[in-house]
Amino acid sequence: MRALGIAVVLCLGPISQLAGQVAVYFGVGPRYSGTLVHDSIVTAFDVRQAAAPVFTVGIELPPHRGWSAGAALDFSRSRLQRHDADGSIVDLDGLSALSFTVSLRRELATGLGARLAVGGVRYVPPRDEGIFASGAGSPLPLLGIAVDWAPGVARARALTLEVRADAHRFLTRALQDDGFTEHRLVPRVSGVVRVDLMRLW
Repeated sequence: MRALGIAVVLCLGPISQLAGQVAVYFGVGPRYSGTLVHDSIVTAFDVRQAAAPVFTVGIELPPHRGWSAGAALDFSRSRLQRHDADGSIVDLDGLSALSFTVSLRRELATGLGARLAVGGVRYVPPRDEGIFASGAGSPLPLLGIAVDWAPGVARARALTLEVRADAHRFLTRALQDDGFTEHRLVPRVSGVVRVDLMRLW
């Protein structure tokens, strides 16, 4: 984490000397989230978000020696569902997730890059009930990786295809009150189409 932060600062330092431009982009695509809660003491069930679109807006600094720093904000809203052992699904409520990350990207080849990101995710339930009965709590640390690809035809139209994977640990105060003691690792996978909106000098 600390090493990534230092690398981002080093990329930010020479920005005033770079002839390139800062890119601003918007992206949208599907997101699949892992299980937030699993219990099997009485009756086995999982609680997780349904697949939903994720919307992203971000910036990326000009590359410096093959590396570039960036930052992104993304938002998704889906249904929170309980999946019971008998295969039935119970709709619980809507749930939003807001994430902010800073990243460091390495260009692997023309139009192809890999990215490491750190940041946080904050869940926003419509009301304090269920697993969020005592509130959503503070933002949860987030670690992610991504691969982006802009083939010639897409690059000519300012489009980039990106596959992301990230993970965070999840445990709320309401779950602790119910006897849950361990954070659960929650993976998320997204496929995003990004469009370059503008460039700032």
